[in-house]
Amino acid sequence: MVRKGPRSTAQKGHPFGRRPTGGLADVLWDWSKSGTRHAARNRLLRKLPGVDTATAYRFGLVERPHYAYGVRRATESAARLGHRGVTVVEFGVAGGNGLLALAEHARYYAAATGVVVRVVGFDGGTGMPPAKDPRDLPYLFGPGFYAMDHDRLRARLGEAELVIGDLAETLPRYLDTRAHLLRDHPVGFVCLDMDHYTSTATALDLFRRPGHGHLLPRVTCYLDDLPGTTEHIGEAAAIADFNAAHPDRPIGRVLGLRAFTPFDPPWADQIHVHHRLDHPHYTTLETGATGDQLPLQP
Repeated sequence: MVRKGPRSTAQKGHPFGRRPTGGLADVLWDWSKSGTRHAARNRLLRKLPGVDTATAYRFGLVERPHYAYGVRRATESAARLGHRGVTVVEFGVAGGNGLLALAEHARYYAAATGVVVRVVGFDGGTGMPPAKDPRDLPYLFGPGFYAMDHDRLRARLGEAELVIGDLAETLPRYLDTRAHLLRDHPVGFVCLDMDHYTSTATALDLFRRPGHGHLLPRVTCYLDDLPGTTEHIGEAAAIADFNAAHPDRPIGRVLGLRAFTPFDPPWADQIHVHHRLDHPHYTTLETGATGDQLPLQP
């Protein structure tokens, strides 16, 4: 079964005024946003006869389809490069709905592709920390926002890992202690949902490491907190600073993805890829990634 789940953040946001109080004005406000319309349409299409789980995944009709897209890309790339497994990561777990969706998509694509998918979530565990930099958007996010109910979440995680603590300490420790697992299951998809510039910059230490064995040559990334910001603050600023310091390991938006994704979803604009140009397997041909011939038509 495809999980229904709660409404997405994109649907609930009210950046231009008061909080919703009910009534026709709020209904119109919600429906004026593409995120609301896309989610409602997806729920409707999932109810149509003949729309099974495989069809829902093929057309992105599942909850958090951007997570499903990232897991699909990771498993496909891992299979083409001869890896038996892959790791998918969420930075910024909050209440845990995203991590549960990521685990659900991991189970589906593991069964569909035969690639073992490890799911890991990183979070401070006590809600958002105080801002350390003006680029952390302190006018939008306060200390303690997005707290976690540890017991409820852990009871539902199954085999997914939840790593709690200061990311500056937990991430390097995790990469060191799980190095053997990551060699067999390199990271192929990352969701960056840290909100702050500084926290996002810390998460990008995943890509700063000198070795390559813990990563696929290309890692799909979803940047959750780009809407409503600029390239000078928040996640976008952290990405820009990383790219300036690491020109051989750029992180860039996938150009034209909307045109190649069913139903033109707005989340396609937030999909990026970390291209590890100095990875020893970066130039390895992924057989089947694209067509290999364009014969002349009669």
